[in-house]
Amino acid sequence: MSRLRRRTAGARTPLTLAVPALLAIAFLLMPLIGILARTSWGDLGSHLSSPGVTEALRLSLVVSFWALGLSLVLGVPLAWLLARVEFPGKALVRSLVLLPMVLPPTVGGVALLLAFGRRGLLGPWLEDTFGVTLPFHTSGAVFAATFVAMPFLVISLEGALAGLRPRYEETAGSLGASPLRVFWTVTLPMVAPGLAAGAALTWARALGEFGATITFAGNLPGTTQTLPLQVYLLLQDSPEAATSVSLLLLAIAMAVLVALRGRWTGGAGGRVRETRNPADGTSAPPVAEPQAPVPAEKALPGQRWPLHAVVTGFTRLTLDAPPGTTIAVVGPNGAGKTTLLRALLGLTPRAHAELRLGGTDVTGLPAHRRGVAWVPQDGALFPHLSALTNTAYGLRAHGVPRAEARREAQRWLDRLGVGHLAHRRPGHLSGGQAGRVALARGLAASPRLLLLDEPLAALDQTTRAQVRHTLRAHLDGFAGVCLIVTHDPVEAVALADRVLVLEDGLPVQDAPPAEVTRHPRSPWVARMLGSNAWTGTATPDGLTLSGGAHLVAAEPLAPGTDALAVIAPEAVSLHRTRPEGSPRNVYPGTVREITALGGRLRILVDCEGVPGLVAEITPVTAAGLGLHEGSAVYAGVKATEVRLVAH
Repeated sequence: MSRLRRRTAGARTPLTLAVPALLAIAFLLMPLIGILARTSWGDLGSHLSSPGVTEALRLSLVVSFWALGLSLVLGVPLAWLLARVEFPGKALVRSLVLLPMVLPPTVGGVALLLAFGRRGLLGPWLEDTFGVTLPFHTSGAVFAATFVAMPFLVISLEGALAGLRPRYEETAGSLGASPLRVFWTVTLPMVAPGLAAGAALTWARALGEFGATITFAGNLPGTTQTLPLQVYLLLQDSPEAATSVSLLLLAIAMAVLVALRGRWTGGAGGRVRETRNPADGTSAPPVAEPQAPVPAEKALPGQRWPLHAVVTGFTRLTLDAPPGTTIAVVGPNGAGKTTLLRALLGLTPRAHAELRLGGTDVTGLPAHRRGVAWVPQDGALFPHLSALTNTAYGLRAHGVPRAEARREAQRWLDRLGVGHLAHRRPGHLSGGQAGRVALARGLAASPRLLLLDEPLAALDQTTRAQVRHTLRAHLDGFAGVCLIVTHDPVEAVALADRVLVLEDGLPVQDAPPAEVTRHPRSPWVARMLGSNAWTGTATPDGLTLSGGAHLVAAEPLAPGTDALAVIAPEAVSLHRTRPEGSPRNVYPGTVREITALGGRLRILVDCEGVPGLVAEITPVTAAGLGLHEGSAVYAGVKATEVRLVAH
């Protein structure tokens, strides 16, 4: 804070901006000072307690609260529609919402009279059908106040909804919650500050409405004469009383604005503050050892859920897997991994999946009826619910009684080592703890298809091993299929029965982990496993690399074959002078980067015609060679250390 103050103090405000700003403040402040200065403080109580004022105040409260209720009933769905649904004419609808804010209130009253008056478009029908006459009736004052005040609610709530990531609602839907349940249990609670701000402004605006009310509903004492209309009449007969009532309305308006504390304008008062521990266990009790993994109950005949999916669009593949199969989905950024998961959920226009789970075609079903649970990369825990309630969410959505759902949720939290955090909200969990709660929530829902998007990425190494062991035990007895997006080769090997490699939306390899490790068909996978991976065209004695260099291999492929050369970093030797003897492949280069990896050093060497050559040597060897960034070296690779894979 002191640093901010010093920075602010050091910056001089230009006079050309400061003077007009001060004049603007004075311009806005002077009317308020005028009311305060002219108020007859000694007569304030008698003015405000007079029968006419108390009756007008009662009527104002009745009209404003009815207007608020009507605005909530109509405005909340409208705000959701504008924020969440794309439809023709959306810009026109938004303009209609804003129109009462810029329209003179008197003109608004005339418009209401021509629409709902006795000679208006709908007035005769309302009177003949329901016996309702709006003009010169309290209901007319409610309509007028709603017309001018509801836009404040819609605009505030639409902004809050637009700032709410759809991933929360999508995750809730994947856990089995219907759209209406998602709206009531996730969407509304998460936008509650925006809704409260809009409701307060709507009520305050309805309380102060004058022009539309007097034009449409008239000025009948006890029926339509609200406080603003009372002020108008008192100005003619008793200016002092009018000033006192004006002061009352001013106090109410200021109280509303102070209570909002900047929420309407997006100031600091409207921000959601989250307090997260910096790391697992920093300020939390030590994480207990997870309970001995208990495999999921074996499904009865008819309860197994094999997977068949035909995905088209950006991601294009056919996927078949028997029950109990875990598939690790790997590939570079932008390969289509998350798009594949979202296509299986039916949540993306980029790809479409024809999906069968068991004997059921769920292609045409919405996400909440597919039986597909999704754990997104960031977990998407609902911030207004505790860890226990988050975990029980899917069970409750499927109709499990509350007590039973909580017991099952607690069991899953205990198994993943976060049972003691059951009553904490996500804002008081570290990233790793939140990741485990999100994983528990997805597993507790017992889906037919489980989609995990880097579920262990936020965990430290020790916790990751524990959670991986628990997850593997559950997946061994899982009655459906699980897809895990990961960038961790250990995770892929430890959890998956198959590894699906994607590049540019297409499958490059789909094989058991051991096969992918021995014979990677993707340079990205080879590099993920820590190997050098170079593409090129096979020659009689090896490979011509795409960069132009030549690589000799002991076991060449058929000439002309597009191939991938895989070389372990440990198989690359470095020399300060050109070596003689065994290496068949020698490339001069320059050390670009040296990084420590455990007890060894990884040396990145720039060699002409060879993309990103990586060698791995001991610190003793590096010291003996006198290596540093910029050193000139020769990199040698034996032909027997080169493994060629048709690409």
